[in-house]
Amino acid sequence: MGAIMDKPADVKRRKLMLGLAGVVTLVAGRDGIASETQADSIEQPERSDDATFIARAFGMQRRAIDSGDQAYGAVVVRNGRIVGQSPSRVVINRDPTAHAEMEAIRDAARRLGSRDLSRCTLYSSSPACPMCEAAAYWAGIERMVYGKNASEGGGPRLCG
Repeated sequence: MGAIMDKPADVKRRKLMLGLAGVVTLVAGRDGIASETQADSIEQPERSDDATFIARAFGMQRRAIDSGDQAYGAVVVRNGRIVGQSPSRVVINRDPTAHAEMEAIRDAARRLGSRDLSRCTLYSSSPACPMCEAAAYWAGIERMVYGKNASEGGGPRLCG
């Protein structure tokens, strides 16, 4: 049996996708934060302070509730810019590990193209559970802030 040949349209599509991947790589800044021209960019708030980022985490919480999931939301911030965000997706993804913090960490790592989230702060609508705190620790997140009053959680630790 011979090899299956790609159709010309498939080859063009593949070349286009590879070209777009290169463009996304080129528009990434020095910190690996893609510019606002990236297709799935994050709308950045006008202010960059704890209250603003906690408000965004609670916005993610509202998205979770609206989608029928658990009432949690989180964002990851580096250098005053949101690099990852997510509502809880435990129910809709049928995944017990899809806590908002875990999903925001995954989103930030994907967007930055690295598992290293040093110099980042994790903002969440409630204190991180042990699983999420361990993930923040392993990702190198330096600071955690949580709740309506933007309570300082310090750096993540393993085993409480």
